[in-house]
Amino acid sequence: MEEKFKQKQLHLDPEHSSGKIKIEKLCALIENHPYKDEIFKVFDVDSIKNNYISIDYIDLVYKRISNLVTNYERYKIIAETKNIDVFEEAITDSSKTNIIFTFEEYLEIDEVKENLKAIAIYDSKNTFLDEYVMTKYANNLFKIGQSGLANYNVKYFKQMADSSDNYNKERSYRLVDYDGVTYVRGITSSRYYEYGIDFTFVVSMLSLYKNMQDNPGVAYEIRSAAISESKLEIIAAEKLAKKADSFGYVSSAIRITTNDLGKGSLNFVNIINVMQKDSTGFYLIPKKNSMVENSSLIINHNTKPENTFAAIEGIDNILNTTDNFIEELKGVKTIKTPDELRVKILSKIQAPRSSFKSIKKLSDIFGRKIDNEISNFKKLLEMCNKAEELDIEYDLKDKLRYIISDIILYGKSRD
Repeated sequence: MEEKFKQKQLHLDPEHSSGKIKIEKLCALIENHPYKDEIFKVFDVDSIKNNYISIDYIDLVYKRISNLVTNYERYKIIAETKNIDVFEEAITDSSKTNIIFTFEEYLEIDEVKENLKAIAIYDSKNTFLDEYVMTKYANNLFKIGQSGLANYNVKYFKQMADSSDNYNKERSYRLVDYDGVTYVRGITSSRYYEYGIDFTFVVSMLSLYKNMQDNPGVAYEIRSAAISESKLEIIAAEKLAKKADSFGYVSSAIRITTNDLGKGSLNFVNIINVMQKDSTGFYLIPKKNSMVENSSLIINHNTKPENTFAAIEGIDNILNTTDNFIEELKGVKTIKTPDELRVKILSKIQAPRSSFKSIKKLSDIFGRKIDNEISNFKKLLEMCNKAEELDIEYDLKDKLRYIISDIILYGKSRD
């Protein structure tokens, strides 16, 4: 994956943040979004456009998303199998190669166009090959330098599509133009609704603003943000933390994610922000059978816009749940064996097939034995905090959060 398409953590620097943004400026992100009018209607934006949303670091996240929306032009085309070729091409002045899609004929909005060349990114190549159940075979051919044979197979199915409608499928190809180059982001059906990082950020910030207006005294801060042109994760936590026995101070937080190319278009999940003195803290993600009701709101890509907006209006149900979380944490029995939990976490990240095996700093954090007493549960929490602060690839950090959450809350991780 090219560096410019990787989801990266945003550095939240308090010296460069005012902690607020004017609603009119925020909504400029969706000026050309197909669902702008619906957003304005649901949140009555015209009546509040001159107001400010005060959420720590909201302006820094806005700046990053604005940059991505400006420089990465996302759009879709419709193309038939008979008009598509896929092959490997060497990169000039490099030993590396790209997988190239060529669209001999395609439809953009309502205009028929010809001869478009685009580089495959994300899982677009595999999605295309999956149609013929030849992904593993073709990838092995690319790996051993037999790309011509892989293309021969693609052209065979292309010819079949040209002679028989049974093999000729019309699909939606998600494209992005960046710096004069076109890329294929994904391949989907026509019944696929993409909302985007701009939509997700605006809607979630307006939802938090509404919640703060309805609940005086509630305030939020963005504690983590990881962003790419197609993916977004924001963790916004209540600023007022409350004492939760051995866990120290905690507050409820909302984890907001979107993945234009994944299974969940919009996800709003209620999580626990565990505070540590003079540090960022870390996050616990309860399972679905948590005692905190309505702990998530997941909107899939096949959800029609009208149903999406109806669902978003219920986001208040997963906010302001700190008291419920505290009651749940009081019932956690694993705190009696902090060192056993440390060993389980270490074992999981050092397993033979673990994605974390090469991250020595992570193993070092959990490698130091602690006394197996309740009083030392705090030391385990400090280890978890240090793990959260590590600058590691976003997908790995997300996976690590689930491992730590399951082991601390339930004594074992889900597989």
